[in-house]
Amino acid sequence: MRKLWGIAVMIIFTLSLAGGVSASSFGGWIGVPGFITLGKTTIELRDVSLDDGSLMMVLSNGSSSSTLILKPGQNLTFGRTTLTYLRLLVNSESLVLLKVNFSYVFPGQNITFGDYRISLLSIGSSGAKLRVSKGNQSKDFTSSDFTFKNVHVRVSAYPKVFDGYLKRGGNVSAYGYTLTFSNATVENTTGGLVETVIFTYKNDTYPVEVGKEADVGVFHVKVEDLAGVDYAKVVVNFIGASVDVERVPDMTFTLSPGQTQKVGPYVLKYEDYFEGATVSLRNPCGKVLSSARLSTASVSTLLYYGGVAVGLESVTTDGTATFFALVDEARIPRVDKVANLLISVSSEGGKQYAPMTVSVRVKNTGTVDLSNVSLKFVPAGDVELISKGSWLLSKIKPDEEKTLQVELLPHRSGNLTLGHVEAKAVAPFELACGGYTVLNFRSNDLRVNVEPSRVSYGLRVESSNRTLIYRPLVVNITVTNTGDVSVPANLTVSLPQGVAVEPNGVFSSAGNLMIAPLSLLPGENATLSLRVIPYMEGTKELDFRVETPLGVVNSSALSLHVATPPTSPKNETPVTVTETTTAPCNGTATVTETHTTTHTETKTETKTKTSVTTSISPVPYTPVSSKVLWSVLGFVLGVLVIITFAWYQARKG
Repeated sequence: MRKLWGIAVMIIFTLSLAGGVSASSFGGWIGVPGFITLGKTTIELRDVSLDDGSLMMVLSNGSSSSTLILKPGQNLTFGRTTLTYLRLLVNSESLVLLKVNFSYVFPGQNITFGDYRISLLSIGSSGAKLRVSKGNQSKDFTSSDFTFKNVHVRVSAYPKVFDGYLKRGGNVSAYGYTLTFSNATVENTTGGLVETVIFTYKNDTYPVEVGKEADVGVFHVKVEDLAGVDYAKVVVNFIGASVDVERVPDMTFTLSPGQTQKVGPYVLKYEDYFEGATVSLRNPCGKVLSSARLSTASVSTLLYYGGVAVGLESVTTDGTATFFALVDEARIPRVDKVANLLISVSSEGGKQYAPMTVSVRVKNTGTVDLSNVSLKFVPAGDVELISKGSWLLSKIKPDEEKTLQVELLPHRSGNLTLGHVEAKAVAPFELACGGYTVLNFRSNDLRVNVEPSRVSYGLRVESSNRTLIYRPLVVNITVTNTGDVSVPANLTVSLPQGVAVEPNGVFSSAGNLMIAPLSLLPGENATLSLRVIPYMEGTKELDFRVETPLGVVNSSALSLHVATPPTSPKNETPVTVTETTTAPCNGTATVTETHTTTHTETKTETKTKTSVTTSISPVPYTPVSSKVLWSVLGFVLGVLVIITFAWYQARKG
């Protein structure tokens, strides 16, 4: 009897746990139009009235819908949900401040408040896992208290709703869901007694053996003991989560009249306070983009521009005001949202070392004009640009399209990336100080299949391989393009020491190398000639090479034997050289001097030739008048010397 009284007391205590289960909630600003989704129930916030601030809502549960009107301060209850309408801020965009109380959230269910979506992924004894999403951004959380962007979420999951003895026929209830202990059995098996407690949930039965646990509908039941068949000691958890969501402003700040605050990409200025706070949103250069007079009334004006909403929270008697701001990054003006240049490069492919045409398609897919558009093709490695690769377009209007072309020469074969196009353009932008900004664009990478080419050149050298020193020798070199593509090539001749080349305007020199450029179509040939002059005897090796970007594709050599012609002493004969010299003076006189020398001049015909050479050289000459003057002076000086000597002798004697 004492045990039964103890069980009864435990039942009274544990039943009180179910009454302590709390519901979920939401509080914060939501844009109109907008939606609230609670499981299968949807609340559409359709419109607001500028006269009295009335909010029109459409309530639906999948099978039926109804239109409702609420004024600020009123609330609406439907099922386990209560919605309270607190305040309205209106302008080109409208915000309503709501408080919503609703039931537990179950695994697999979603709740939505405006542009935020919360999904309960799983739940268990260790807690709940939730996913919070906004737009294309999402994050999973397992903690009971977290913040995502400007929503603060607190979670209480898997609450215990019963712990104790439950009498047969007794119920455990939580938020309209009921679990009933309907029966118990004791079965004698070969393994011993098997005690089973049978529960009923929504007319379905669920047997659970003593010592085991199982999910029964929205409940998780653990059976710990069975007293007879009338009392079962059980622990019951509710498979749901209490989710409290608060949408907090992105910014809350206090200003005095005249002060400014940066909000997103804008600058908010608190202009003055007179029957409300006059504020403006400006671009970074101070240009006013939007302004409004705000108040703390239940129906007030909202300051809104390009993704930023500002409201007045409170104001003191001296005009100091506290503002809040909601920033929607997705709606902030960005020039790339309205200005875009789509650049596509394409080609049907080509052949290695063969010119190929590439099409460059340019289209303005934005909504504003683009001006001063400069484009440049940037070739990849081993790709040569052989045509104009840059363009300047004065203007491209929205939806206007232009097609340009560029010629490339690929130096490799295979599936290659040949390059891309880069562009710059000027576009109007409201947040730029000058009203315009410069944008950069890029095309796709041009990737095509380039077939390999056969690069081949024939080389033939024709010349005598013997000559005499100082005797010129003509060497003919014939080059034939035996490949299937025209490739830039050079004919290079390497000269040994003791061999000179007569310039001919075809070859250029670089040290001991003579280089001639070649440009031959497949099947074409060219013959080039060199006039070489050996000035040292011996065997001289001349090397010939045909070089392309791939390297040396053919080579040849010529061994030249240079000899000195034979000479003989009997071939020496005297040669008379006559030199005639003419020297200009006050008069004109010609003095001729003749002398004879002997030398031998050797010719390849081994003949001796006598030559007379006449040359002019100066010879000293004095005119007659000068000779007479110098004779008189000599006579006078002689007389003076004799007189002086006679006087000296007289004095001495």
